[in-house]
Amino acid sequence: MISIIIINYRQKEFTIKCVRSVFASITGCPFEAIVVNNSPEEDLKALEVEFPAVKIITNENKGFSHANNRGAVLAKGEYLFFLNADTIVRKDFTEDFLKTFEEKKFGAAGLKLYNSDGTFQLSFGKRIDFFGEISNKKDEEKFRKRDKEFMNSVEKKFSDTTEVDWVTGAAMIVRKECFEKVGGFDESFFLYYEDAELCKRLRDEGLPNYFFPYSDIVHYKGENTNEDFSSSGYLHAKRSQLNYYRMHCSPFQNRLLKFYLKLKFSLKYLSSFDKSYLKILSAINE
Repeated sequence: MISIIIINYRQKEFTIKCVRSVFASITGCPFEAIVVNNSPEEDLKALEVEFPAVKIITNENKGFSHANNRGAVLAKGEYLFFLNADTIVRKDFTEDFLKTFEEKKFGAAGLKLYNSDGTFQLSFGKRIDFFGEISNKKDEEKFRKRDKEFMNSVEKKFSDTTEVDWVTGAAMIVRKECFEKVGGFDESFFLYYEDAELCKRLRDEGLPNYFFPYSDIVHYKGENTNEDFSSSGYLHAKRSQLNYYRMHCSPFQNRLLKFYLKLKFSLKYLSSFDKSYLKILSAINE
């Protein structure tokens, strides 16, 4: 059985559509759906009425990692399928997935994602350290600018199940046994980098991570109007990045990142006097 874990945070309509797509599409194996509601002020009664089989947990917002861990504790499935609320599952992939991975040693499997315009979405990456991230950022920038030629070349290159360093938590499957073995998501990551950090610990246990391209999931990344990445989200991202480097990168790489971020956000502040950059500079010195 697969346990599908979805976190709701101020996006009730996205969450309901996501759950609806899961029940309409997943037919290849038994599953359960668990929704962790990280915004207690938001009423999910409509979801409960439409899908009484869904387990809904109301949770104090202690971050994305904490919410996913709560869902995992309740999960009864052999596999944990972490799925962002701002996704739509368009076809069943579970039969193919189980054929590929049932006897395969693996850590996390990332599923193929598409943007709402039908283009391929980057959902995996190279190792995370200072120089690896430079390469990742170049790829991400080409995807952000919708460089069709580059996007198509990456999609073609990864047209079969392929080992990768890390996969996004937007649509990730992990064996529950392996997830528990490494201690689940590290809750010191409130938001961002928690997926890559989990993949790093799985790899360190000899469990390789894979990109699985035989799924069809739309991810409305950045299209949720409640998402404020410019201020608080960006601060969480930088804090998590620094946290990852402290844990898994060399002291030299850590110092290099801090120097780069201090220079970058000092210049941004001086050019705009936006106080949100001061918060990031303060986080760098924590």
